[in-house]
Amino acid sequence: MRGARPVLTFEVALREAPPLTRVYVAHLKSKLPVIVLGDLNDGQLSNTLNILTEQPRYLVGDSRGGGDIALYSGQTLQEYRDTRDVYYTHVHNDMRESLDHVLVSEQFYDNSHRRLWLFDGLVIYNDHLNDTTSADHKRKGTGDHGLVKVRFRWRPARQA
Repeated sequence: MRGARPVLTFEVALREAPPLTRVYVAHLKSKLPVIVLGDLNDGQLSNTLNILTEQPRYLVGDSRGGGDIALYSGQTLQEYRDTRDVYYTHVHNDMRESLDHVLVSEQFYDNSHRRLWLFDGLVIYNDHLNDTTSADHKRKGTGDHGLVKVRFRWRPARQA
């Protein structure tokens, strides 16, 4: 990708005794649309996600806008379209949480003036989390996280 910056990684000693701590530094947003996805090991409303996303305002109805450096959660975009409240990607001690996220720039946000892609749904495949233990995941070859699938359609916003 032209202009892409590699992830900077290094180790630091936060204490005098080992182990070293690995640090990753990434440039998440530039002038191009960006998608951040993965196991962020924290919930949708956590401080970690609030810092990464810049806590954007989700606009409803005819509202238009979008945050230039904000990231929008695919889970929240889906929740605006669906009344189900069973979004979880991980089960630990019978606690269901969404730890795996897809965060998108305003170019993927429906109500942004600068939208290029229209959100077309999010599905989490997590049935395998309910009928196996963590030991069974290794034996069966499944992961201990659900799979997140997000769809977008090319539909640039009409300029007023």
